[in-house]
Order: sequence, then C-alpha cells, then structure tokens
Amino acid sequence: MNLPEFSVNKRVTISMLIMIVVLGGIVAFFGLGLDLMPELEFPMITVVTKYEGVAPEDIENLITRPVEEVCSTLKNVKNITSSSEEGTSSVMVEFEWGINIDFAAQDARESLDRLKMVLPEDADDPMVMKFDPSQMPILVYGISGMENTMELKDYIEDNVTPRLERIEGVAMAMALGGLEREINVLVDRTKLEAYTLSLDEIIGKLQTENQNISAGQVTKDYTEYLIRLLGEYKDLDEIRNTVLKKVNDVPIYIKDVAEVKDTHIEKRHYTRLNGKDTVIMMVAKQSGANTVIVINEVEKALEEMKGKMPWDIKFHAVMDQGDIIKKIASETAKTAVMGGILAVLLIFIFLRDWRSTLCISLAIPISIITSFIGLYVFGYTLNILTLGGFSLVVGMLVDNAIVVIENIFRHLEEGKTRKEAAKIGATEVVGAITGSTLTTICVFLPMVLGGGMAGEMSKPLAVTVIIGLVASLFVALTIIPMIASIIFKQRTKEEYVKAYEGKRFERLKEWYKQKLSIALFHKKQVILAAFGGFLLSVLILYLIGFEFMPKGDNPMMIMNAKMPVGTNLEETDRVIKQIEDDFIKLPEKKFVVSTIGPSAGGVARSAQGMGAADVNEGMVMARLVDLEDRKRGSEEITEELRKKLPKLEDAKFEFRDMFGMMMSGSGSPVEIKIFGKDLNQLKSYANTVALKIKDVKGVRDIDVSMREGKPELQIRIDRDKASHFGLTVGQIGQTLQISSLGKVATRYRVGGDETDVRVRFKEFDRDSIKDIENITIPTRKGFHVTFPDIASLDYGVGPLRIMRENRVRKVTVTANTTDRAIGKITNDIKKELRDFNLPSGYFMEHGGSYEQMEETLTTLFLAFLAAVILIYMIMAAQFESFTQPLVILFTVPLSIIGVALGLAAFGMSLSSVAFMGMIILAGVVVNNGIVMIDYVNQLRAKGVDKYEALVQSATTRLRPILITSLSTIIGVIPMALSRSQGWEMRAPIGIAVGSGLLVATILTLFVVPVLYATVDRIARESTKKMVKQLHGDE
Repeated sequence: MNLPEFSVNKRVTISMLIMIVVLGGIVAFFGLGLDLMPELEFPMITVVTKYEGVAPEDIENLITRPVEEVCSTLKNVKNITSSSEEGTSSVMVEFEWGINIDFAAQDARESLDRLKMVLPEDADDPMVMKFDPSQMPILVYGISGMENTMELKDYIEDNVTPRLERIEGVAMAMALGGLEREINVLVDRTKLEAYTLSLDEIIGKLQTENQNISAGQVTKDYTEYLIRLLGEYKDLDEIRNTVLKKVNDVPIYIKDVAEVKDTHIEKRHYTRLNGKDTVIMMVAKQSGANTVIVINEVEKALEEMKGKMPWDIKFHAVMDQGDIIKKIASETAKTAVMGGILAVLLIFIFLRDWRSTLCISLAIPISIITSFIGLYVFGYTLNILTLGGFSLVVGMLVDNAIVVIENIFRHLEEGKTRKEAAKIGATEVVGAITGSTLTTICVFLPMVLGGGMAGEMSKPLAVTVIIGLVASLFVALTIIPMIASIIFKQRTKEEYVKAYEGKRFERLKEWYKQKLSIALFHKKQVILAAFGGFLLSVLILYLIGFEFMPKGDNPMMIMNAKMPVGTNLEETDRVIKQIEDDFIKLPEKKFVVSTIGPSAGGVARSAQGMGAADVNEGMVMARLVDLEDRKRGSEEITEELRKKLPKLEDAKFEFRDMFGMMMSGSGSPVEIKIFGKDLNQLKSYANTVALKIKDVKGVRDIDVSMREGKPELQIRIDRDKASHFGLTVGQIGQTLQISSLGKVATRYRVGGDETDVRVRFKEFDRDSIKDIENITIPTRKGFHVTFPDIASLDYGVGPLRIMRENRVRKVTVTANTTDRAIGKITNDIKKELRDFNLPSGYFMEHGGSYEQMEETLTTLFLAFLAAVILIYMIMAAQFESFTQPLVILFTVPLSIIGVALGLAAFGMSLSSVAFMGMIILAGVVVNNGIVMIDYVNQLRAKGVDKYEALVQSATTRLRPILITSLSTIIGVIPMALSRSQGWEMRAPIGIAVGSGLLVATILTLFVVPVLYATVDRIARESTKKMVKQLHGDE
C-alpha cells in the first residue's frame, strides 16, 4: 500500500497525524526566538598584550611580532592583522569558517602560554578574546528629567544599572556622560613653597589621617568589644583642618595652602540629548541571548522602577534593536501572508472551484507550521532570512498539490469514483512531483553545506525552504488525495473543460499552438534570439554593477567626526554643535544624541565604532521616525547633512552604516591596503592614493589610517644633573604627574558613597607651559629645583599606531560610498591607480566590502554550479538520458535574462542577496521543462511523431505550467515590491525569482521544444554515424 492509497483508506489516522504535526508546529513557534539576523559565531580571536609606557615600534618588535609568529602556527588560520600602539599590542586572528572557535581560542591560549618566557618581564600576559559582534549595545537610552547630570548619573549607577545587570541575558548596563563627583584639594603653589611644603606631603597626610583602624578586642563583664579607631573624615571641614606641620608651634592647615572643593572630575567629554546635557545608558546582551526577549525584560524593569524614582526621570530609546527587529519581522511576515493570499486567489481564478482551491490552500499553512518544528530542532530563530524563506517558498508550496489535483481530475473525467481517482491520480505522479521537489531542494543543499560567511548566512533560509518543500510534498501525497476522495465532484470531460478551462483559455491554447508551430520551423532564429538575449543579460548585469549587500533605509544615523590631532575639547564641541543643530532641525528625526571626547571606560568606542577615543573626536547619532512616516529615505537625508558639514582642513567626517555594524561590525566599503617596511614611505603612498581616488564618483569620507601623532611637550631629563640633586626620573615624573593631572590621595566616605579626593595645583598654576617649567621638585637637601635646572623642554609629536597584516606593515586608505555599486566604484578606483606603480618591496591590495563581495560571490557561484550539476544528475536519472537534461537546463540562462531585466528596471545592482535569488531560480525554472519533456517522452513512446508530440505536450501542459509558475511569481510579488523596513534583504530575492521565472516561463514554452527538436536530431544523426563507423555499410 503506497502513501496516497494509505491516506485515502486511513483518513482518521492521517487526520490525527496532521493534528500532531500542527500542534507540534504551534508549540515550536512559541519557542522560537525573534532576531534581526541569524546568530553567527565569527571565527576570530583577538590577542591583547599590555606593556605600559613602551613606544609603538618597541611594542611591534618585542610583543606583536612574537605573538604573530605563534598565532601563524595555529590550525586553519586564514588571516592575521595587528595593531601596535603605545603600551598595547592587539593581534586579530581570522580562522576559516566552520571551525569551533572555542577550541581555537583554547589552542591559542596554550600556545601563547609558552611565549611568556620570551616576552619582557614587565609586559602583561597576553589575553585571548573571541570576537563577538554582540558587544554592540542593543539599547541606547538618552535620559532626561534632571538638570543636575551629576546627581542623575549617580542615581542611574546606584539604582538602575545594577538592577538591569541582574536580568538574565544582560551582559552590561553602563551610564555614560554626565558629571562624576570628586573632592579637589587645589593647592596654591606660591603658598606651598612659602611654607616649604610639597604635594607629596599633603597626599601623605591625607592618606594617614583618613583611616578607620581595627585594633583587636577587649572584654568587659563577659562581653567582647571590638576596638576601632574612627579617623575617617566625616565632612570637608575635617579635610580643611588637617594639620600639615607646625612652624614655631603654629599649625599649618590644608586650608592655609589649598582650597577644598566638592566638585566633579575634570570635564573631558560632553553628552547631549536633543541639544541638552544628559546621561546616556547603554545595554549590551550576552552572546547567544535573544535580543527581543532581553529588551522586553529591560523595558519591563524600567517600567517597574519608574514609580520609585525620586524625580520625573524619562528614558528615551535612541537606539532600540528590538524595535527594529520587530518591525522588520512584522513586515517580512506580512509579505509572506500577502503572497500566500495572492497565490490562493490566482489558483481560484484558474480552477474556478472552491473545493480544489481549499484543498491546495491547505498546503501553505500546514507546510509552514511544519517548518517551525524544523527551525526549532535546528536551533534557528525567526529572523529576516528564515521569514524571507517563508515569503519566497509560499508560492512554491502549492505546486505539488496542483499537479496531484490536475491528475485526479483527469481520472474523474474518465468516470472513476472519487476514491479511485484520488488513489490512482496521486500515485501516478509520485515520481514526477518527488523528482520536481528534489530538483528544487538540490538548489538549497549547497547553501546548507557551503562554507564561509555566505554559507552561514544563507543556511537558515535554505533550511526553511527545504523543510517547507518536503512538507508540501507530504501534504500533496496525503492530505490532498484524502480530501479529494471526500469532497471532489465527478464530471464529464465536457463539464471539466467548461468548468476549468473555458473559452478564453481554449483561445490562448490555440494561439500558442500556432506560434509554437512557427517557432519549430524557425529553430535557428529562435535559438540565436535566445542566445542573444542571454548575452544581453550578461551585459546588463555588468552595467548595473555588483555589490556586497544592497543599500536600504537605515533608521539609525551615525556620524563620526575627527578633528585634527591636538584639537582641544572646546573646539571639537563647537564643531559638533554645528552638526548637531543640523541633525536636530531634521523633520524626520526622533532623537539626537551627541558625544564628544572619550567616554568613561571607553565603552562607547568599543561598541563597534560608536563614540570617541580622544577629545578631538565626537559622534552624533539620530534615530529617525519609521520609514512609512517619512517622505525621504536615510540615504537622501545623509546626503543633505553631508552637504552641510563644516569645511575644515584635516577634519574627517564619516557616516557609519548601522545595518552593516549590526551584521558584522566590520570595515568600510572601500579599503585600499598598502604594504611595505618603511612607515614614512607607506604614509606618503597612502596620501597619494587618497588624492587619486577623491574624484571617483560615489566615493565619500576618505581617510588614511596613519596620521601625525598628538602634539606633545616633551621633557627630557639630564640624568647627571638630576643625580647631582639626588633625584631619579621616577621621582621627577611623579611630581610632574601630581602637579598637572593630580593624584587621588584617599577616598571620602559618607552615607555609603565613596568619592575620590584628588590633590593637584590650582588651574592658574598649571594651565600654561611656563607653569610647567616653574614646577618645583623638592630635593633631599631641603631645597627645590625647577625643570630648566635638570631637563630640556621641546615640542614634538606622540607615537603612531603601526598596523600589520599577515606579518607585513601596512597603511590603509578607507572610504564610504554612495549612489553607485561598490563593484563599479572599485573598478573606477583601479583605473585611477593603474599607473600608480610601487617600488620593489611595496604592494597594494583591495579590502573592505569589495573583498567580502568577491569572496561571497565566489562562494555563491560555486553553490550555483553545484546546484546545476545536482539538478542535471537527478534529471538524467529521471529521463535515462544524457542530452534531455541539457535541453531543460537551458531554462537556467533564460531565467538570467529576466533577473537582469528585473534588477535593471528596479534600479538595483547584483548583490549577494540577488545572487541567492538566481541560485533558487535554477531549481524552480527547470520544473516547467521537466513537465513538458516528460509528457513528450510519454507520447513518443506511444508512437506519436516528434513534432506532433512537442506541440501536443506543450499545449496540454500549458495550464499546469502557467498555474505553478504564476503561483510562485504572484507569491513573491509582495516580497519584491515591499519598501517597508528591511526591504533591502527581501526585495532583491523577490525581484530575481519573480522576474527571472516570468521571463523563463514565457521563453521556455518556445525555446525548450525548439531545443528538444534540434538536440534530438543531432543526437540521432550522431548515433547513425557512430553505428555506420562501427558496422560499415551493412
């Protein structure tokens, strides 16, 4: 008993089985997480080694080179890049995709442990960290409700962030910006010298006086008492009244030489929300945690805390990945639902029967619900790719059901009963629809098994489609015959033609029959026209260009600014305010956040390019209203803002791609890497490259990685002179550091809060170079010397950063792009640099998005070839022929004509996403040829003439070909036309599949019969010649 027969005979069993699957799918659906992209484990580690106070070139030689050498011996290493800065070596190791990064990191740790004996004694041990894009915050809040940002930040750090960090899945919650309380002991240098005191003495007094000391226990009347000396300061007056020394029995207090102020840490950064000073709170999730769930829990916790807050504090979500994810997921799901509805309506229009339409329509929800189980088992989430897979496959899910129902109707018109027609009709096409499903699945298998980033990204989509197609095959062979045996009507052939085909379709068949007959008599012209169309499509694809990822709308806009090195905080802030005002004036903005200068702990900077590293850098970030609520896209808004940027020499302004940062956190679209030994030469070549490419159309925000160091006042100690006064470099440096930066002497504890107490000179004693020169250093003999007595003061520049790749020094030129595809821009850049010849020992490479694009397109092209070979093998086995599958495979280049026309019509480039659509097409377009050639073979086996068989097969199979093709095309139309949030990851696939299948279907109806006739003639003539050669003229 086969499956269709079992389904018809065991209706209750099949019904229960379907109910189990549906219930399981519903349960699995609620267990699936919701995310923007699949969780990717990038095969990268970073080795960080600290060696404080050491120059970059020494770091490179002593730390970076040995670490690189060890890392190069690890297995499956693909690329090694490094950065040597003052006091820090960072080496990033990229492995081949598919390795277990945890094992690779452990191997690296074990190998580096053996290196410790080689590294300098004072250097820290190398730290091995996995590269994790989830370090980027999932939430950024701008907080309002208080003008006193010091109190606001204290409250957030004491009450809010600790509560959020207790939430499961939250890795870090940190408040940035605002003012941080500090007690300053501001010393008057003149008074200090008058009393022959030093800063060290003040610091020492504060440390020894501000103490609580435990002194054991004492017993009285059977009770044990702890002995404690309570000496910690209770108020600032106690600090002011601390005795430093006595002169002629007269005490000298701290207040006599210094001013004690309850103030804040010296301001080195600004943070604003919509132009007003604010505190920002960032929340990052743990690796593997579900973004939406974590964000929901954070929002729930904040809502619970609102009623307990002492002020009217409000949290404004400047960046909310959860909101973006939910919107994109919602829109993607809508396109899938709309595609399914349109496909069902199309089927009803063709069949004009509610029974058969109901039967076929069941295939869509049951197949999708079944797919939920597969996604749950494989550990995938509902994301833009899995939901995109549903949008893509929704029209294909009915194809098998249509073929089964068509055959059941044929047996009904022959007079069979419903049960007989259902059993026989479904059984007869088991092989055909299984083969058709396998050819489509073959397209997705290379995606599942493929490596690299492209393989990892496409795997969830492929798994979704494969499970859906297998489920649709099961539905077609079980549910469809079962229901057909119950509700279908028996009709005569005349009733069938009248009900299901009608006069209009009969006229269409007659027209098609005439045109096909003409085509069969002009085979050469038809083949040349098809070949010419394919060549034209290749030219169109070349002209529209190639890109890694399609550019879409970005609800988050980020602009990073770098002023010339050495620019102070106030000047940087002045420039950022101008840019900030332009952002605030945007009618499309929701919130605008600005940060200037280095944030506490450098957290903002580490968040994948967000924030600043020094006072000459700043960032402006805007959250736009939803795409449907504005008339302009983010690209258009960015160009408007770009035109308003201040024209400042040596200032660099760069707009960052938020979507790219969320995906991988990597690189600029354009990156030109220049390799060699001499840093000065590399810098010179890089500057020349930057000048040459600045006029290339579409290039923006050009930057050179190597710049002049920060201006410095360099003090060089004369060791002989210093020794004469009994001074060491360490003593002199400590005095200088305390005088200028100050030193935290102790901590002031009141009411559970701890505040640093910093000792330093008053501002007017340290704000000029003359003041630095006049700093006095106490000697052992009791008198003071100044820097001119023991040192020389010069102006210079600070150390640079040395970058290396695969153990060779490099300098990079980076740029953003706009208006044009990255492939076209890179080709133009290569033309500009064609005559730029580097001397021996120096060479140049292209990286950035272009490098990723080349790698991804190569991977996808190999997947495409693998899919075509698998399809050929299945068809060859199905037809027992080597030549007939080649005829059918010609539908693949025919589909490329449609892809090229579709992308060009919509103004899109060929991206990795569109290429995935082309691969999918290969498995779909051949089905029409299979249906047609299969019936030709059946007719010819019955003795029908070749040309008559071709015409009869084509006209007979016209209706199922049109229904199955149009149902898929109609199903992807919402996907192709959608321009809501996240469309850039849906539309290219929809356009490629829809337009490619439409053109291929039309051309297949004429080209495949013509090719079949031609190839069959050539094959027969070749066989005759071979026989003649083997047997002679017998």
